[in-house]
Amino acid sequence: MKKIRFIVNPKSGATKKDNFSKWISTSIDHNKFIVDIVFTKEPGHASQLAKEAVDEAFDIVVAVGGDGSVNETAQGLMNSSVALGIVPTGSGNGMARHLNIPMNFIKAVELINDHRIMSIDTMLVNEKFCIGTFGIGFDAHIAHLFAQAGTRGYSTYVKLVLTEFSKYKSVNFKIIADQMEIYISSFLLTFANSSQFGNNAVIAPFADVRDGLIDISIIRKFPFLTSFNLIYKMMNNKIHLSKYFDRFVASEIIILNDEIVKGHIDGDPIILEGNIKVKMNPLSLNVVVSK
Repeated sequence: MKKIRFIVNPKSGATKKDNFSKWISTSIDHNKFIVDIVFTKEPGHASQLAKEAVDEAFDIVVAVGGDGSVNETAQGLMNSSVALGIVPTGSGNGMARHLNIPMNFIKAVELINDHRIMSIDTMLVNEKFCIGTFGIGFDAHIAHLFAQAGTRGYSTYVKLVLTEFSKYKSVNFKIIADQMEIYISSFLLTFANSSQFGNNAVIAPFADVRDGLIDISIIRKFPFLTSFNLIYKMMNNKIHLSKYFDRFVASEIIILNDEIVKGHIDGDPIILEGNIKVKMNPLSLNVVVSK
């Protein structure tokens, strides 16, 4: 039998976690798995619990939470044979949606009962681990505000986007992408391994978690009246059809920077100073996906 650990973030999303242990126990196949369920107590705890699972020869470690929980858990599993499973309970669940993992809790657990293992890429941002997206534009601005909001969930995120969309100003960067210099003026600048922020907001329609390349998505300055059309295109996987959208790919990027910059990694806000290096780690993580 295989050993499986579920790492539950009790603070992710807006859903109550009281029944999670019961739902896991009734949905997982106990004829296939020896089950261990643990809860995180503080930021960074998921990585520690995942590393312990590697040392204790678990076969699968499941992040029960949002993109931040997935990021932390994956950090502890990278470059090991232990596979990452995802039961999405966060506000966005971008990586889970990219991997076609059900948003329904029970169905996501049941997927694990009959699964396959796939190796995917990950990224490093100034040596910080990233599994999905890294941004230093409007998406980062929203991530910082969302972290400070009194409430979580999809409705809070949407309200922030609608409130801030017309206020945010474009920023300028010089980027060295695979030794080629590029000057960018962008409203939104995202470096993507997977395709979306979450909630089906697709910012990198052609991103492939197995191609060894960083997908760089740029939304340039646009008239205010275009904003709702841009949001519509993003939510319907059509952002690449906008004339304000640009894209290129690279395996390694240096963002030349001499200021303090707000960023986000997998939705969690960060502050960056000095040059920013984004590097791909090809096929460095095993994940559980549907057959």
